Amino acid sequence: MLDGLARQLEFPNKKLKTRRMAMLAAMVMIGAGANARAVHPQQWKFNSEASYARGHFRGTVVNNYGQLALGRQLKPLLAHSDFRFVNTVLAARDGTAYFGTSPRGKVYRIHHGKITVFYVPPVTETRVLALAMDRRGRVLASLAGSRGELVRLTVAAGKVRAKPLFAAPSVRYIWAIRSLADGAIILATGPHGEIWKVPPRGPAKLLLKTGAHNVMNLAVTKGGQVLACTDDPGLVIRLNPRTGASFVLLSTGHAEIASLALDPAGDIYAATASPDLARLAGGVFQPQVRPNGRPASVGSAVRVPVKPPAGKPSHKPAHRAILAVPTPSPITPASAPATLPAPAGTLPAPPAAGSAPPGNAVYEISANGQTVTLLHVPDMVLAMGYYHRQLMLGTGDHGRLIFYNPFTQTESLVARLKQSDILSLAVSPHGRVYLGTANQGQVYQLSRQTRPTGRYVSAVQDAHLPSDWGAAHVRANLPHGATVTIQTRSGNTASVRLARRFWSAWSAPIPANTYRRISSPAARYLQFRLNLKRSPTGLSPVIRSTVISWQQINVPPRITSARVHFLAAHPHRAVLRWTAHDPDGDTLQASLQYRQKGVPVWIHLARHIHAHHYNWNTRQLPDGRYRVKIIVSDAPDNTPQTTYAVARETRWFLVENTPPRLQHLRWKALGRGGVLITGIANDTLSPIVAVDVQVDSDRRWRPARASDNIFDAPLEAFSARLEKLASGPHRIAIRARDAKGNTAYASVLVTAP
Repeated sequence: MLDGLARQLEFPNKKLKTRRMAMLAAMVMIGAGANARAVHPQQWKFNSEASYARGHFRGTVVNNYGQLALGRQLKPLLAHSDFRFVNTVLAARDGTAYFGTSPRGKVYRIHHGKITVFYVPPVTETRVLALAMDRRGRVLASLAGSRGELVRLTVAAGKVRAKPLFAAPSVRYIWAIRSLADGAIILATGPHGEIWKVPPRGPAKLLLKTGAHNVMNLAVTKGGQVLACTDDPGLVIRLNPRTGASFVLLSTGHAEIASLALDPAGDIYAATASPDLARLAGGVFQPQVRPNGRPASVGSAVRVPVKPPAGKPSHKPAHRAILAVPTPSPITPASAPATLPAPAGTLPAPPAAGSAPPGNAVYEISANGQTVTLLHVPDMVLAMGYYHRQLMLGTGDHGRLIFYNPFTQTESLVARLKQSDILSLAVSPHGRVYLGTANQGQVYQLSRQTRPTGRYVSAVQDAHLPSDWGAAHVRANLPHGATVTIQTRSGNTASVRLARRFWSAWSAPIPANTYRRISSPAARYLQFRLNLKRSPTGLSPVIRSTVISWQQINVPPRITSARVHFLAAHPHRAVLRWTAHDPDGDTLQASLQYRQKGVPVWIHLARHIHAHHYNWNTRQLPDGRYRVKIIVSDAPDNTPQTTYAVARETRWFLVENTPPRLQHLRWKALGRGGVLITGIANDTLSPIVAVDVQVDSDRRWRPARASDNIFDAPLEAFSARLEKLASGPHRIAIRARDAKGNTAYASVLVTAP
């Protein structure tokens, strides 16, 4: 096949022909379905969260502004575990941490990196659901078995003793525990959605019946107000623990709210954990679209003092969309505990195409009661905390740890844990974050320090055709002593994981903030990795963009058909048609040549044709068989050194401009005005298709009859019988036409009897 195509190309430059043939041989097996794109320099740009999302993060994180940096150190603390769930984590002020597990629940203690069993409930099938500290630093634990129970754990004589503090017939689960400044303890319970108060002395008191099944979490404001959140209908309630007065701050109407957090300004954050909304969102983490700019502090050369709203500094952006929520209604306490009405709510229908994706949400309730939606999360948000101006979200189903800065609106996917659910989260005063997981019980410690090193490995990038690689440029902010480098590798197989031996080795590192040519071999696929190293002072470099330049290696055009068609109405006008395309989308142009059979000379017919057809008048050609060569090149988009041309020839076709000959014309009188005309029509190349006669210039031509009843050969005998001619002389015209539309005329003088 290659030899035949080489003969068709007929390049005058032998060296160029050799080069093109070698390239053609290398390109024969390239996929025919490549996307069309012209051979021009192109770039892969990584400057958004979405562009990095398909890669692999190894100790690195990316935020929704497309900034890639080192992540914080995340260390698993358990070599193995005999439990499935870490339901609760507690970080004490002295640096000690505790966590509670299930099934066969126990309370464990983490001290100076060592993990020991702190307390084992006497009943085997007991779950430890919540932990807290009382005001004297003693551990409070909720136990769930046949009933819900609150115990206080104290250490005496080297042994841990559990003192029962609360149990009630209506309470089976104690989901959250909070200690107040006066020593009282507030409990969030289920399955009847009650909030209880356990005073330092005296019996426990039922403060509120919420109307939900479970009160999922609690928080306490600086002013001593209790915040509670519930499952369906998803309420956030403010409760005065002294008077029992309650107020609905937020009602989602359908989604369970599982976690609460407070910031120093008094703003409340609530996150939903609806499995139905997570199912509608598909569990796929959709990176946030890069905002149009970002919030910033208001300031100028001259500072104008502005009085913030009472009780809250004005440090939040004011342009977020406000969520429409039912108007909160106060509930007046009575002698019996108040009961909140459960607002009716149904799961929303899936959104229409182009609308915001469904999913769970994180809401912010400001001190003045305004509620805004901060972000949507495709998973259930099972744990949440606020520390160092950031919200920390632990999600279910996919084990994602997400950080979100409410002021800068910066969201970062910090880690993906192999355990599918992050059930619990706690922050120590020293800045350590502890995470408890489900499905495989594990406790992780996330420190404030960034990792010493980290790496990002991109997804395999497809250039669709073999390409030359240009420069790699990484734009990064580098604290003193921090480094960022980029390495590349290339190959012609789509999966580097399955066919690594067919890929090149990783290239030498290229430092950030430079332009250097990629040294990986030309190929169709490329992969890069970014290597980050923090500064000696612990600061992470920040990559703002990564740009890879490349250009497809030019490949020859393809001609798939070439044909000649003669018009029926104009038999000497030929229409040349061909079908050609360029795999890399280059602009094509064609030139036409023809030659006569037996003559070894190609004659130029036309040049620089951009259409895929050409009209050709063959009237001036000598009779014979001809062939046309269509030569297609991608010269308009390439240099002379990289231009390719391919050719395809039509089949032989007949050109005949000489009319047939009329010979041996005879006539004979038949009587009663009849005359018989006979003769022979002879053509050199094409068959006779018709013979007609005309009497005395009559407008009507009468068909003659072939001797074998069909005109289909270059030599045809014919006869025409004319009846009822007027007596006397007549002029009979005879016309013969061949298959190429050439016509011959002759006449005969006859005398009718």
